[in-house]
Formats: sequence, C-alpha cells, structure tokens
Amino acid sequence: MLDSLTAVLKEDPENVSALVARADYYLEVKNFPYAKMDAQAAFTVDSANHDALRVLGDAHYVSNETRISRDAWQRCAELFTEDVECRLKLAELYQVVMEYGKSSKVVDEVLALDPNNPTAYYIKGINVRDEKGDTNVALAYIQKAIDLNPNYEVALDMAGVLHSAKGNPLALSYFERLATLRPDDFNVYYKVGMFHLGVKNWNSAIEAFTQAAQLNPKDAESLYNLGYIHLELQLYTEARQYFTQSIEARAVNYRAHYARAYVYEKVGDLNAAQADYMKAIEYNPSHAPSKEGLGRVRAGIASFKK
Repeated sequence: MLDSLTAVLKEDPENVSALVARADYYLEVKNFPYAKMDAQAAFTVDSANHDALRVLGDAHYVSNETRISRDAWQRCAELFTEDVECRLKLAELYQVVMEYGKSSKVVDEVLALDPNNPTAYYIKGINVRDEKGDTNVALAYIQKAIDLNPNYEVALDMAGVLHSAKGNPLALSYFERLATLRPDDFNVYYKVGMFHLGVKNWNSAIEAFTQAAQLNPKDAESLYNLGYIHLELQLYTEARQYFTQSIEARAVNYRAHYARAYVYEKVGDLNAAQADYMKAIEYNPSHAPSKEGLGRVRAGIASFKK
C-alpha cells in the first residue's frame, strides 16, 4: 500500500486523496512525524477538503497538539454542516481537555444530525460522569449507546466498570459480552476478577485471574491478586508462589515484595521476610507497612540471637 501511494505522489505530488491515505497509513503504523507531514501537505493543497481537515486533526491529536486538532475539526464542522465525523472528534477532544460543556454542545449537534449515533451517546455519558459525577445518568446514556450498537466494545467495557464500582452484578453481563468480542483480552478477565474480589467471591475471582494470567503471563496484577486471595485463605505456600510469579512478571513491584514478606513472616522465615521488606522499601521508600514489617522481623531476628 505504501509503495503504491508513494508512486502516485511521485507522479502527482498534490494528489490530496493519496496524501490523506498515506497520512492515515502512517497513523496506523504509528509513524506520527510522517503522518503530520502528509496531513499538512494535503491541507496546504486544499484547506477546504473534508478528509484533509480530518486527518490534519488526527495527526496532531495523537501528538497531544490539541489546538491544531481543534482548529482543523472546527473548520471541518463549519464547512460541512451535515458532517458528523469531525464533530465527534471535536467532542472527544473537548472531553479530554475537560471542557465538558463544549463537548456536550457538539454532541447535541451530532444527535440533531444523527439521532441514533451510539458514539454521541457514549461521549455524552462520559461527560455526565466526569462533570457531574452522576453515574446513574451516565449509565443510561452508555446503555443507549449499547442498545444502538450491541458490539460497542468501549461502551460495554465502561458499563461493566461503572456497575462493578457500584458492586452491581450486572457488571458481569457486560464483561461476558465483551469477552465474546475480545476472547484473548486478558484485561476483560482481570476486570471480572476484580468484581469478584470486591465481593469476596474467592473461587470465581481465582478462576478469572487465572484466565487473565494464562492469556498474559506478564500480568503482574492478576498474579498479585491470586496471591492475595490465597493469603486471605491462609494457604501460605500458594500465596508465596503467586507473589513470586508477580515479581517475576514485573520486577519493580513493591506490593508483591511486601506481601511475600508478610507470608514469610507468617510462616516464621524472618530472614526471607527481612529481605523482601527491604526490597519493598527500596522500591517505595514511603511505604509505611513495609517499614513496620521490617521493624517487626528485625526485632524477632535480634531476639533469636540473644
């Protein structure tokens, strides 16, 4: 694809369609400097071209140059009064920079043009959540987005997260639907595990975190949570093994070192506990529980030497 677009532009350097297409290609492969160059070239050739304005905004948005993106998408919306694409991008941008009122205003423009646009309802829901802290209303908008597009992965994910934060078992239905769409995404199973962990449903949490860790052996958090659950169940050997795996998955891991130190302390291996408490403090010098644990085991080691 790249070679063919480059060949077209060699013959016709001001071919806006080819410049836009190559900019989109560079965005896809994360070659952002080249994407910006082609987007700017397309805009220079035709500053009133819809796709040139759209991709100019895209290319600068990924580099956090939001002012240029805003100006490009605003111009796109002004020139193309029936356009939805640029307006949605502009609404998302305003949301990211926490100008929720402006974001919602643009979303309302989109809904006036396209009353059944799921992305508009999703953005509206996130605006309500972040600006007003109203989770119930936010969920109503997000559910509307899902009703309009049952395969809307980001909306399914957010609905699951918001219900999970409320301790509502409805969260699981959203995560289950998401798992059918993204069966190899360990994050989905991690979130299922976190829900069960919150309500102390240990067996289901173990099952979910195990699935997450199988999909991603470097998932240090799922491994840590498996250790935590086994520690709660006083299964110290298994807990230590999981904390060790969590450390192997992510070396700079003060929580897992602290937890493994606590396990060692519980089973009476004070020297190993001391080493892990020290490592936890090395990674997080302000971690008070590790300092307290180190004090305890050092006192215990000193008493044995007397």
